[in-house]
Amino acid sequence: MSTTLEELADPGIASAGAARAAAANPARRGPILLATDGTSTSGAPVWAARLLSQRLGLPLEVVTVLNPQLVYGMGLEAAPMYVPELDATRRSAREAAVMDYVARFSDGAPPAPLQVRIGVIAREIADAARERSATLVVVGAAPHQRLTRIVAGERATQVLRVSECPVFSVPPGFTTLPRSALVAIDFSPASVRAAQAALLLLGDGGVLTLLHVLSPLMSDAPLRDPAGRDPADAVQSLFGRLRDELRPYVPDDVTVETHITTNDAVDGVLASARAIGADLIAVGTHGPRLLERMFLGSVASSILHAAEQPVLAAPPPPPAEALDLWRRITGTATSTQPREWTAALDAFTRRNAGRSVTLEVDDPEIGAQVSGRGYELVGVTYDPHDRRVEIMLGQAKLPRHHLMRSISNVESVSVATQETGEPEVLEIRHGRGHTLLMVAAPAPTAQG
Repeated sequence: MSTTLEELADPGIASAGAARAAAANPARRGPILLATDGTSTSGAPVWAARLLSQRLGLPLEVVTVLNPQLVYGMGLEAAPMYVPELDATRRSAREAAVMDYVARFSDGAPPAPLQVRIGVIAREIADAARERSATLVVVGAAPHQRLTRIVAGERATQVLRVSECPVFSVPPGFTTLPRSALVAIDFSPASVRAAQAALLLLGDGGVLTLLHVLSPLMSDAPLRDPAGRDPADAVQSLFGRLRDELRPYVPDDVTVETHITTNDAVDGVLASARAIGADLIAVGTHGPRLLERMFLGSVASSILHAAEQPVLAAPPPPPAEALDLWRRITGTATSTQPREWTAALDAFTRRNAGRSVTLEVDDPEIGAQVSGRGYELVGVTYDPHDRRVEIMLGQAKLPRHHLMRSISNVESVSVATQETGEPEVLEIRHGRGHTLLMVAAPAPTAQG
């Protein structure tokens, strides 16, 4: 007996509470983007894309990519000659194939807008997603046989390496939104984004399990606890912060659970998913840098290759949002990338402008000294042209009194908070010294 999209649609329509939570979720952005070449015999990616479109109230769009045509006519003296008619013919054939494929599994729904692009497949899909501010990209996974699963996982991995939005890899047999989702959490911004995105996919009454895998061989950065607590205790503290971060995006009928296991990262995630019967695995990736590409290869890519469940893989959010997530979840955010400093310092200024601060400078040439106390923060910014951090302090009662500090040779920018989130400390490392800007705790309010 065949199953229609209409029969599948009921679990995909969000309740009012789920719709409100999804509307607030920062992972919800623009359309759902289905990437396909129209050759699949499975309608699972189409069903998944349409269910998510219905649930989130977002438009569905389709993108397909043709590799550049390598066959050219030969002109005089055997010079290569581009024949545009070849690309036009291929484009028309692909457009017809994709529209027929999507229509076959759409149960009469209106056709979705289709983009036909020519270029490197993964890059063109990622570019289309970025241009449309897509919430996520839906791609099909091959049947669960080792060779075809590896090939399908590599397709999703290639898109993920260059994508700025989550990628949802859907295997054949997908019929409804997941009711149990396992999210691999290392407390990085990417893993937090994966949890946010998983909440968008979770059906009503579902369970979101946040899993942290403690490696027996490695010590995770968030677990270097100065108080000397057991790593599991430190993780529970971080889980508490993460729960607070996710709370506005969790529907009332969705349960959030936390779990810690000790294992290899990939095996720990896959084994835990099997143990709880998860029908979705979500994992964060860490972006384009070398160390992060290594992480992608060893964890997210391996899970995309090996998991039998649908896999949602999320890149980190934009730099300013990512740094703010680091600060809220782990208590400290550090950046060594100048391209991130302007946004980070602007956000610090917005949170603390007008508050009393203390400025301390520790420089090997002059020693440690307090350069300013009793001033109020006017602003901190990074000038990428001069490659300097500028700090400006003032006094509300004496408008003409101000203090400026200009810092060159900046190596890193860090923002730290206490367990309660107050107060903040900004540290600028430069050369062999550093500058601290400590925000005073707010004055207690009078009790009437």
